[in-house]
Formats: sequence, C-alpha cells, structure tokens
Amino acid sequence: MRVPPFYSPYRGIGLEDAWHDDNECPIGKSIAIRDRIAGKGPIDKRCRYCELLDRPRQHKKRRLPHSN
Repeated sequence: MRVPPFYSPYRGIGLEDAWHDDNECPIGKSIAIRDRIAGKGPIDKRCRYCELLDRPRQHKKRRLPHSN
C-alpha cells in the first residue's frame, strides 16, 4: 500500500540508498520508524522493491493435469 515517501540515513537491510513509499516493502519495514525522515531528501532513487510492489500482479494461467 502506498504511503508518503520517506528516507533514512540508515539503510536497514538495503544495500543502497533509496527512498521508500510502500508499507509492504521489506527494506522499508527494516528501517525503524524513529529513523525515517519524511520526503525523498537528497536521494534521487526509488527503492526497487517499492517499484515492484507498485506494478500490477500478473497471474500465469496454469493448466491442470488431465485425469484419466
């Protein structure tokens, strides 16, 4: 679910600096609330996981095996 963007001087479990805007993001969740700063700040990169969570989910059609 989208939330107002935030960033932190601490990355949590992230490997790079990025701002977050999805409360389901595991990296954003790993940043303590007290360490979050509202907005995007000096960071120009959006979190890759937040981007993935923003995409519509595509379900592949599965064929059920035929029973004889």
